[in-house]
Amino acid sequence: MIILGMNSVFEHPSVAVISDGGLAFAVEEERLTRIKNGKAFNPWRAHVPFEGMHAALSFLDIGVGDVQEIAYSYDYRRHLAAVWQWITGARMSTLREEIATIWSVASIPRLMASGYELPSRYRDRMPPKDLARVHYRMWDHHLCHAASAAYCSGFDRSLVVVADGNGETHCTSVYQFAGGKLKRLAGIPLPHSLGLFYSYITAHLGFEPFSDEYKVMGLAAYGEPRFDEVMGRLLPLGPAGTYRFNVNLARDLESLLGPRRKVGAALNQRHFDIARSMQSRLEEALQHVVAYHLNVTANKRLCLAGGVFLNCVANSRLAEMVEDIYVQPAANDAGTAVGAAALSWIRRGGGHQLRPDSVFLGTEHDDATVETVLCRAGIRAIKPPPAQLAEALVERLVGGRTVALFRGRMEFGPRALGNRSIIASAQSAQMRVRLNEIKKREQFRPLAPIVTEEAFHRFFDGTPDRYMTVAATVRVEVLHLIPAVIHVDGTARPQVVRKVDDPLLYNVLVEFGRRTGAPVLVNTSLNVRGRPIDESPHDALASFLTSGLDSMLIGGFIVDRPSGTAAVEMHI
Repeated sequence: MIILGMNSVFEHPSVAVISDGGLAFAVEEERLTRIKNGKAFNPWRAHVPFEGMHAALSFLDIGVGDVQEIAYSYDYRRHLAAVWQWITGARMSTLREEIATIWSVASIPRLMASGYELPSRYRDRMPPKDLARVHYRMWDHHLCHAASAAYCSGFDRSLVVVADGNGETHCTSVYQFAGGKLKRLAGIPLPHSLGLFYSYITAHLGFEPFSDEYKVMGLAAYGEPRFDEVMGRLLPLGPAGTYRFNVNLARDLESLLGPRRKVGAALNQRHFDIARSMQSRLEEALQHVVAYHLNVTANKRLCLAGGVFLNCVANSRLAEMVEDIYVQPAANDAGTAVGAAALSWIRRGGGHQLRPDSVFLGTEHDDATVETVLCRAGIRAIKPPPAQLAEALVERLVGGRTVALFRGRMEFGPRALGNRSIIASAQSAQMRVRLNEIKKREQFRPLAPIVTEEAFHRFFDGTPDRYMTVAATVRVEVLHLIPAVIHVDGTARPQVVRKVDDPLLYNVLVEFGRRTGAPVLVNTSLNVRGRPIDESPHDALASFLTSGLDSMLIGGFIVDRPSGTAAVEMHI
C-alpha cells in the first residue's frame, strides 16, 4: 500500500509518501521551486505541489497509478461549516476571501485531474487520467499536525499539543494519544491564535510575518520584558488551560508599543524589549496550556506540532515539564503532509507507528551526477578514499576553514542537520560574524552547534535533541571553548549526532574534539539569506562559488578555494 500525503493550503507546500509501513519520502516544495516558503497564502488560487509529487514518484520509481490514496491536510467542509463565524468577527478575512479559500481548496482534485497546470515533463508519472482515479481524502488540519508528531514519536502514550496560525476552525488543539489513537481533548478557536499573536508583533518589528518569526525569537535575547503588561493585555490567560488573543488591541499596536519599525531600519533597545516581552508571554501561555492538560491526563510525555513549536526556546521550557518530549522536526505546515499520509494509512489498516530513523527523507544525487556538474562548471576536485574523508574535513576545519556539506538525502523540515549544511569551528566568536556575512544574515542572529551524543552534557544543560528543536544552556565552564555558537543569553540550539545515524559527521566531531578539546562545531544551513536550503548539486555549487565559503564536500568530492583568493582551486 502506498499513500501520498499533501499540504498546500497555507505556506510550506509539501509531499510525503508512506510505503509498506514506513515514511519513504518527504520534501518541502520550496527546495525544488527555489521559492522561499514555497508560496504565500493566497485565497484566490488553488495550489498543487506538482514538483514535490513528481520528485516523490521519481525517487520511488513509481507512477501515481500505483498510489492507493492522496491524503490532503485540510478539510474545506469543516471550514465551510464554520464560515458563519465571519459575522461575529472570529474570522479575520473578508467573507469573499473566506469563500474563495474554501472554493480553492475544494478545487484541488479537479485541478489535478484537469491537467491545466500540470507540466508536460511530469506527465510520464502523473497522467491526468491516473490522477483522477486515485482516491482523494481530506483530513482536519490540526489532526494532521497531531498525527505528524504522535505517529513519528515512538511513544505509546502522550499528550499532543498543536499550536499554529489556524486550522479550519481552531488555533490550538490538545489531544490524548494512546493505543494508537488520537482523542481530541480541547481546542481554542479562531481568532485566538498564538501564531497570529507572534506574527502581528513580528510585522510591527519590521520583519516578514509568517516567515521571520525565528529572527524575532533570536532578537528577544537582547531585551528585557518591560512590555509584559501590554503582552498580558494582548494575550490574557484563562481557566482550564485557556487563553485569549485580543485582536482589537493587536490592530493598534503603535498606541501600545510605539511606532512600527520600518523594514531595514536600525534596531534599538525598544525593539529588543518588545521581542523579549512577546517571547516571554508566548512561553507563559504555552506552559499554561500544557500544565493544565498534563495534570488532567497524568501524562509524562509530550508531543508538539504546529508552526509555533519551531520556537526552540519555548520548547525548552516545555521540556522541563515532562520526562520525554518529541517535537515534530517539520513542525510547520510541511509536516502535515506526513500527518495526512499517516491518518490515511491507518484508516486503510496500516500500523500505528511510523517512527522514521532520521529526517533525511528527501532527494539524493549520486556521485556520477555530481561529477558531471563539476566537469561542466570547469571544476576538478579531489575524491579522498571514504576511510580518509573525515580526516580530510577535520584538517580543513582545524585550519579555520568553512566547509559546505552536500551529501546523501536532503533533510525534511527547516533545519539543516548535516546533509545540506555549512560547518565550521566554534572556537572563535569571529566565526559567527564571518558566517553571517557569508550567508548575508543579520549579525544579531545566532548560529547552532552540533555535538556528539556522549559530549552533550559536558557542554550543555538541557534536553538532548537530534533535530535542533529544543534550546539548551551552555555550561559556564565551557563558554570559552565554543563562543561562535553561544547566543547573547548563554543559550544554544544544539543538534546531537549519534554514530548510528551519521557515522561520517560523528567521526568528524570526534576527531575534531581529539585535536582541539571540543567535539563541537557550528552547523548552519547551506543557503544564503532569502533562498531555500540547496537541493541540487547546481544549487550547492552556486552557493559555494558566490558566497566566499572555503571548502565543500559535494557527494564524495572535495572542492577547495585557496586561502586569500576568490578563485576555486583546480586540481586532481
